[in-house]
Amino acid sequence: MKKLLVILFLTACSKDQISESWNGQQSVYFIYNTNAVYSGGIDSVSYTFVEKSSTVSQDTVWLPVHITGNQSGRDRAIDLAVVANKTTAIADVHYRLLSYNMPKDSFTTRLGIVLLRDVSLRDTSVVLTLSLQPGKDFPVLMKDTLMADGAYYNRSQARIIFTDRLIKPGNWDSYLVIFFGAYSETKLRFIASVLGIATFPSEGPNALDYPTLQYYQNAVRNALLAYNTENGPLIDENGNPVVIP
Repeated sequence: MKKLLVILFLTACSKDQISESWNGQQSVYFIYNTNAVYSGGIDSVSYTFVEKSSTVSQDTVWLPVHITGNQSGRDRAIDLAVVANKTTAIADVHYRLLSYNMPKDSFTTRLGIVLLRDVSLRDTSVVLTLSLQPGKDFPVLMKDTLMADGAYYNRSQARIIFTDRLIKPGNWDSYLVIFFGAYSETKLRFIASVLGIATFPSEGPNALDYPTLQYYQNAVRNALLAYNTENGPLIDENGNPVVIP
C-alpha cells in the first residue's frame, strides 16, 4: 500500500451553476476520483494496514478539497465533522481528526485523516464517514453533483473504509482482472506474499503502468506454478483453484 491515498479530481456538471460570485459566498468540497464513478466508489477510499511493518501504529489518508470563489490572503478554517449514523470507527481508537484550513492564496489543499492501527482491525473493517460543514469562512455547502453515471453525488461527504486485513482493491474488477483474473481473498494473499504489496493504483502519482503490472503478473504466475508443483493446486475460499491468466 502506498503511504498516501488520494482521491483525484473529476470534472462534472452540478445542479446549480458554480461561480466565484455564487450568492457572494464560498464553499469547499471534496475532489473525487476520476474513474471511481464507474465502480461505485465515487465518494470513498479503501485502506489496509496489512502491508505495513508490525511497528507501524498509524498512517494518514489524504482527502483533497477545492473551493469555489476566490483565493484569500489569509488561512481559512475548514470545518470537518464525523457523520455518526454512517460511521462504525471509534474516535481515538481507530482514527483521529486534526485542525484543517485552506492555506492563503490557495484553491486546493489536502485534509489529513490519521488512521490508528487498533488490534480490532485484524478481524473487521470499519467505516469513517466525514462531512464538510458550513462555517465562518466557507458558509455554503456544495450542491449535489451530477456524474457520468447519471446519478447525483454529495460532494460534501467522503468515506474511508479501513482495516488491518486484506481487502479487495477498488480497481480489481475494472482493471486488475486483466492481469490477475477473478478475485478471491486467497489469491490476493498469495499475490501479497509474492510481491509484498496488495494494492495496485491505476491513477494518481503512484499509478502503476501496464508493463509494471505485466511484470507483476508474470512474477505471480511463476510463483504459483512453483507452489502448485510443490504443494498441489492452491485452492481459494470458494473451493476453486487459484489461476493467474
